[in-house]
Order: sequence, then C-alpha cells, then structure tokens
Amino acid sequence: MLITLPSVLALDELRAGNRIRQIAERTPQAEGTLTPFTRDRIRGSLFRSDTNGEETLIIPKKVPLPAGILRVVEGNVPANTDVVDLRNGTWLKHPSQRGLVFDYRREIAEVLESWAGAFSYGQEDIRLGIKGLRGPQIGAVHRVHAHWTVSDTPATIVMPTGTGKTDTMLSILVSAVCTKVLVVVPTDALRTQIAEKFLTLGILKEPGSPVLHGSAKCPIVGVLQHIPRNAAEVDEVFGRCHVIVTTSSIAGQCETAIQDRMASYCSHLFIDEAHHAEAPTWSAFKARFKERRVLQFTATPFREDGRPLDGEIIYTYPLKKAQEEGYFKPIRFRPVVVFNRKRVDEAIAKAAIEQLRADFDKGHILMARAETVARAKEIFKLYEQYPEFKPVQ
Repeated sequence: MLITLPSVLALDELRAGNRIRQIAERTPQAEGTLTPFTRDRIRGSLFRSDTNGEETLIIPKKVPLPAGILRVVEGNVPANTDVVDLRNGTWLKHPSQRGLVFDYRREIAEVLESWAGAFSYGQEDIRLGIKGLRGPQIGAVHRVHAHWTVSDTPATIVMPTGTGKTDTMLSILVSAVCTKVLVVVPTDALRTQIAEKFLTLGILKEPGSPVLHGSAKCPIVGVLQHIPRNAAEVDEVFGRCHVIVTTSSIAGQCETAIQDRMASYCSHLFIDEAHHAEAPTWSAFKARFKERRVLQFTATPFREDGRPLDGEIIYTYPLKKAQEEGYFKPIRFRPVVVFNRKRVDEAIAKAAIEQLRADFDKGHILMARAETVARAKEIFKLYEQYPEFKPVQ
C-alpha cells in the first residue's frame, strides 16, 4: 500500500493575530502495510512503513492519544484501496513537532545555512517525466543574479501568466540566500496562495525534483493579515520569519513609522502582480525600501492606469514564446444562452458550477470577474449558495 501523509509542521502559531508556520517534512510518502487498531476505545488503522518500520496511527477524529505511539494522524482511510491520500489530514503527534520553546534566531540561521550551495538549475523535461524549472524561470533567475552583480536598483521581471512567476520567486529566495523577504500581493486570495507556495517551496521541494538538495530546509513563513498597530506587533511577526506575505492594501495603510520598522527588518521586497500597484499610498510604501533589493513580477509592463512600471525591466519572456513552448492550453468556450436579462447571472453561475463539479478530480478553480465592487457583491450572492466550494470574494 502507498500512503501520502500530511506535511509535518515544525511551527504553527499566531502572533498578533497573524499565522506563522514552518514545514519540517513535506507530504511524506511511504509503502507499507495497514492493519486495524483498537486500544482504550480508540479505533483506527496502524500503518507500518516497509522502509524503516516506522508506525503511524490514523484515527478519524481527535481523541486522547495512547502512550507509546510517536506518530498520529487525524484522517479517514477509505476501504478497499491500495493508495491512501491523507494530505488534507492533520498531524496530532509527530517527533518533528516542536514544543513550547522555539528558538527562532537559531532556526533562521540553520535554514539559511542549509540553502548555501543547495540550489541547482535542474530543468523540467515533460517528455522524460523530469520535474524541474522551466526555461523562462531559469532565464529570469540568471538575469536577477546578473543584475545584482552591478546594481541594487529596483528591477522588473515580465513573465506571462502560467509560466511560473511564483516558483521563480522561490528560486531567487533560495539561490540568493535571501535573509528576510517581504512579499506583497494585490488580493487576499493571492496572499493565501503565495504563502502556501513559500511554505512548501513549490517545485523546488517536489518529490523527484533535482532543483534543491534534500537537506535544504523550508523557511518560516508569516502571513500578515492585520495592520500592525505598533512596532511591537511588527517585531512579533518580522522578528520570527524568513518570509512575510501581505497585501498592498495592508502595507499601504500602515503608519509611516510602522512601514519604516518593516523595512528595517527586510533584505528584499518582492512585489507580485506589480501592475496593480499604482496608488499613492503604495508608492510611498515602496519608497521605504529604497535601501533594499526590490523585485517586481508582472505579466505586463504597464500599470492598470496605462503608465509604465517604475524599475528597470531586466527580463521579459515574450507571450509568443510562451505560446510556442506550450505554456498556454486551448480554451474551450461553453456558451450560455438566456433571453431573460434578469436571469443571465444566475444561468452563468449555474453552468459554471456544473463545469466545476464535472472537473472536480482535476483540481480546477472557478473565478467570476466583475467590473465594479457593487457588481461583484451582487454576483457573489449567487455563488454563496454553493458552500461546499468555500467561495470567497
């Protein structure tokens, strides 16, 4: 039997209402045997690894744990299957989980030390089933290192959507051994997505990927969800993390002294979807990082107001090249015909949800886009009727 277990978190805590995490072991897989387990009214399954004999108890719900078992996962094991996926389960007990005392400074130093010399430009080869970096990602990382040999001025990387900007960020983080990075994104949803990528190190730590040596550790990642009220709250988060991910709205609304405090901690500022960032408050925030290395990532070199982005464009991967390389897939158009204008939004939502359900096993997501906030709120009510998909606005 092949089993995939949840990632093991070495750290998972809240500081000033902001979540800070670090992965000790990413979704471990193992071959072994599964047997029924019953003790002290606890019922579950006991998995024994063929490789090292390690035992993991799998129980359907959290209960007082039996003594003598070092690894316990909360999750459900389907019947009559040779492949069990528990990635969405929760570790209730694991030797790598830290106790109440966590030495952040020592851990940060150990992570940075583990990155030194651990990165390589292993390239993806789909035909041979080799995981790795794509051509545009490798090109962008080389250009960043070349730029930093001659300049510390802000730089912009232009890569079409789908070519892998986030894994490019991760590659720069590790290959340059960046000591502390603030990553700014335009939306809450993107903040969650990017934070998860930095937490796992994406393709760099994928099983079978040659990009990063196995000894390289995952960073401590904080998600800044609230505007810090004072310097102490900045210290609570920035003093404990390698990577902090937040939105341009939160960053821009911070008081000047708070922004200066954030910048004082950071060695680098990464800005994702930089073409969204044209507000005066946001520009003032970026100015606080003039002594830091700033990288902007975008699919277009023009801001939403039509003006060009500031910062030298050091790398552009052409849209035509992305099409030729197969990074874009054909679009299948599904028309929705409704003659009653009042029912148009409802009909589109119904058809979209039907398609999402049909694609459930493919891991697809559904995005509805509107021109104004008012229209977005109106349309969102239609998708709130499907709570199983956890819609967000």
